Amino acid sequence: MRVACLCIVVFCLVSACSTTPEVEVVAVDPLTESSSITITPDQVDCGAVSQCELLPPIKVVIRNPLATPVRIRGFVATCGCTIPDLQPNLELPPGGEVTVKVRLELWGQGRKQQFIRFIDENSRPLGRLQVRYEVRSSVRSTPSGISREVNPDGSFQVESSDDVPFAITHSYPPVVAKRSDERATDHSLSIDWAKVDALAIAESPLPEFAFDQAGAWSTLLLRIGTDKPDCSELFIWLRNTPPARAVTH
Repeated sequence: MRVACLCIVVFCLVSACSTTPEVEVVAVDPLTESSSITITPDQVDCGAVSQCELLPPIKVVIRNPLATPVRIRGFVATCGCTIPDLQPNLELPPGGEVTVKVRLELWGQGRKQQFIRFIDENSRPLGRLQVRYEVRSSVRSTPSGISREVNPDGSFQVESSDDVPFAITHSYPPVVAKRSDERATDHSLSIDWAKVDALAIAESPLPEFAFDQAGAWSTLLLRIGTDKPDCSELFIWLRNTPPARAVTH
């Protein structure tokens, strides 16, 4: 379940991220400080995270404190490594609120600071969310998130961050081809997209799939098993479409 990323998040699960009052203040455009919506929390610190763990989604509450409706056209993000489930052109009535779930995809290693700025129909800022975390993963994939459009052949690497050899033991769902069963510090793997498609249209699709409004599969949570004691499974998200990077949704 792959650089700095911008994300949308709110209310954190206890086992996921926690709010932090001492989050570092970052200089931003003054327009972003004039908020028409409230985001609770508006700063989230997830601490140390690993691709060898399945992180629960971050939950955020967006509320309209005004006496008139507010339409949230979408958001502007610095990268697609944090994935909100916000529907575009969402209208909040006076006093209305919505809970948004945000999924972190752990691209790269090291400290990350992400921002999401919500905008109205005229692209004016409504409010922003800041997310901070540090990726420490003994095994990682490159890329961390695999998009069909970006990786049409499905190829990706799984490697040890501490140069300790390991073996790939399995994948679930079984849609991954590997070149060798030998222990190594770097493994070349590939996704069989035809197998993914077949599983998605099965009579009872796996719960690891998510589907869009048209009924096509949008994401699939993939687990890669290893014999490395500190990383029994690696979590990778597969997508039918690439993530958005620094664009308006």
